[in-house]
Formats: sequence, C-alpha cells, structure tokens
Amino acid sequence: MDISHIDRLALSRFSSEEKQSIYQMLCGMMIIDKEPDPREKRIIEEVVDIIGLTQSERQASRAMNTQRQLNVLKSMDTLKKCYLAKFLAQVALADGVVTREENVFFNYYTQMLGLPADPENL
Repeated sequence: MDISHIDRLALSRFSSEEKQSIYQMLCGMMIIDKEPDPREKRIIEEVVDIIGLTQSERQASRAMNTQRQLNVLKSMDTLKKCYLAKFLAQVALADGVVTREENVFFNYYTQMLGLPADPENL
C-alpha cells in the first residue's frame, strides 16, 4: 500500500486501543461475507504494519468487547475515522467483489462513527 510521509505521520498518532479496535474492525470486514480471501488478509497485514500494531496488541484486541471497540472508534478524531473508512473499503475491495454484507457493514459502521455518506460534507 502506497502511503505518503504525511500519511505515515498521521497514522503514527493512533493509540494502542485505537489500533486494536481498527484491527478487529478490519477482521470483521474480512469475515462478514463468510469467505475470507488471501487478498483481504494481505490488506489487513499491510494496515497492521502501517499503524504499527504489535503482536501483543493484536492478541489484546481479541479480549476487547464490541462495545468498547465502538466507544474507542467513536472517540477518534475525524481524520482517524477517515483512515479507518479507507482501510475498511480497501479490505472490501481487495477480492474484486463487494458483497451486499460488506456494503451493509461498511455503511453501518461509517454511519455509527458519524462519517457523512457524502464526503463533500466532511
């Protein structure tokens, strides 16, 4: 995944809990259509590398309940939420097919995070 120096600076600002919550959200996107694809897994691993999620944070993320994850993600600033939406979209698009389930998952969680459906309204 190509990201700029500015992106790297912005992405370095995620807290440990934010990284854990993002990871779980991306895993949710991968399995929502019941057919995890190696290309989706590859995108998730790229994001893990980019945000600097450690192995211990990855393991800790599995213990976070869904409500805690949502609270953490909702409290992020808009820029961080936009990166999350970008990462979710990349996972959904990775296998070349966006299923109905992936579309519903994406729309539900971007709405839950308070991101407008129309990027012009950011």
